[in-house]
Amino acid sequence: MNDDLEQLLEETRGILEKLADAAVKLGSWQMVLWQPRWVFAELDGLCYQKISADEKPIGQPKKILFSSIMQIEELDCGEFVLQCSNRDYTFKAANENLSTVLVHNLRQLRERARGS
Repeated sequence: MNDDLEQLLEETRGILEKLADAAVKLGSWQMVLWQPRWVFAELDGLCYQKISADEKPIGQPKKILFSSIMQIEELDCGEFVLQCSNRDYTFKAANENLSTVLVHNLRQLRERARGS
């Protein structure tokens, strides 16, 4: 593994918030639920798993394969979306700068995965 790839993987990790699958509807209102997740990149995808109250990863990680990601879109307020054929995954970083770095890294990792 080269140094660039090692650094990309090292930078693409941390605690993010993930938008829960289904929003709760209350009449015309919709409640969204953000769930804290430990997120980390591997060569073939972005993994996420639940965290404990003291912010330690727990349970089995789930993986979003780079090969299934059609588009990576940066939104406002530190949010970004991984658009896959079967569903979208929305994450929120602590700030917009971190979100920009993550989106940039994920795009690079996705291209590398496609080229391998």
